[in-house]
Amino acid sequence: MNKQTTKWQLATALKDLMQTTALDHITIDMLTKKAKLTRNTFYYHFEDIYALLAWIYQQEIVQQAQAYTNINTWQTVYRLILDYIETNQKFCLESFHSIGRDLLENLLYEVSSDMVQRVIIDVEPNTPAELQKAISNFYGWALTMQVIQWLRNNLTESKDALIRRAEIMLNGTIENAIKNGRQSYFFGQSH
Repeated sequence: MNKQTTKWQLATALKDLMQTTALDHITIDMLTKKAKLTRNTFYYHFEDIYALLAWIYQQEIVQQAQAYTNINTWQTVYRLILDYIETNQKFCLESFHSIGRDLLENLLYEVSSDMVQRVIIDVEPNTPAELQKAISNFYGWALTMQVIQWLRNNLTESKDALIRRAEIMLNGTIENAIKNGRQSYFFGQSH
């Protein structure tokens, strides 16, 4: 059996199990039985269930988002994240309520900060690396927490409203943050 096919078989089994069982209560035995695979097969591919969870998010969100990010389409990436969470709400919520919560938060942060990073580069390619990192960190976490709050509130707010709020907060502020950062002694740019 193909390595990728086996990984997807395990991923599908985990997502199915998480529809009825809390992530922290799913065992390797339950997972491999559902996937019709052996424990050894599981451990050949993944260290533990949380490594599988991370792999799923990497495949289903991060790799998809990386294809879309530029200054003209950051909203597309944001909508991609929101669509994924809406489609996989139970799966994401179970991840959020497990000891693997940081996997979801870190993944959302990775995608969000990368999205902001690309916007910074499109706005001002010569922005110093330290300043890029600071701006990406700040706005990456802000966007991540908006998505987490939306998930915790059972997706009651529309995706369009979340995107509009992000546009209001980000429109012009990246340029302003770059300008302010360049003038700041903290980033080594002042005389």
